[in-house]
Formats: sequence, structure tokens, C-alpha cells
Amino acid sequence: MTVVELSDELRPVARVPSGASLVEREAPGGAVVELRAADGSLLVEYLPKQGACRIHASAVQLRADTDLSLSAGRRVHIEAKEGVELRSGASAFAVEPERVTTVAERVDTEAKRIAQRAGELETHARQILERAERSFREVEDLAQTKAGRLRLVATETLRALARQTFIKAREDMKLRGERIYLE
Repeated sequence: MTVVELSDELRPVARVPSGASLVEREAPGGAVVELRAADGSLLVEYLPKQGACRIHASAVQLRADTDLSLSAGRRVHIEAKEGVELRSGASAFAVEPERVTTVAERVDTEAKRIAQRAGELETHARQILERAERSFREVEDLAQTKAGRLRLVATETLRALARQTFIKAREDMKLRGERIYLE
């Protein structure tokens, strides 16, 4: 490694055989240490006063043989113009400019409150199980259920309230009960 003196604005430069160089220069916020490629382009900049380090490159890869940890005292920001993807085995989570995709064998969500707002919500499943202490659904115009068979089971009381009620069967209709009141 050779050390070379440059202009007053740049402190000593260390240059390695590949042509990359280490430069320290003064900036308004304090000293800046830079690692530059052989062509002079900035690769890494370290701001000692702020304790910040920035990597400038067309592509950056971080690889670890075992674990890789990212942590921050406040927040971790990840941003990309075309998308962000997280993968582990067969599971994946992708964020694209107009779409978020989750692929997994199982997705568990636990929260005190979840709010969903959508222009359209579509669900495809082989089976849907819902369990709740209470369930309320409010539909402004039409609520329709289309099924091969439909069963409503209430351990105590079943009420249907409407201004008008129509029940129509293509064939037979049966009403069973110990007592049937018609008013």
C-alpha cells in the first residue's frame, strides 16, 4: 500500500494495487472518509462525527455462512423502485409498486385490532372456519349466499326480521316444530 499526498482539501490517500483509494476530506459537517474505485467513483463514505456509513454501488451483496442480523436503535428502512422480496425456504413475501404477495404453507396473524379497506375483497379457499364470541355484518344493498346446501344452526333462537319476507321452494317446503304459530 502506498500513501500519497494530494491537495489541501484532501488528506493523505492510501492506494492499493487495484487502484482503489482511501481519502479523507473536510466537509461542512466534519471529516468524511471515502473509499473510491480505481476510476474515482465513490464506493463507501464514512462520516465519523455522525457515526454514519453509506455504501454507493450498482449492486451490494451481504452474505453470511450462518446468521445475518440487521438492527437499529430506531427504524430500519428498506426501499426499492421495483420491489422488495423476503424468502425463507418455500415461503416468500414480495412488495412491488402496485402489489404485495405472500406465499407460505401457513400465515399466522395476531393483533388487538385489524382493519381492512378494499374496493373488492375476494377469498378462495377449500374450507373457511370462523369462530367469534359475536359477529356482526352490515351490507348496504344486497347480501347473497349461493350454496349447494345451506344450514343455519342456532342453539336457542333464530330470528329473521324484515319489512317483507319471501321464502320460495322449487319443490317441497316443510315446517317442523312442536307448535307453529301463524299470525
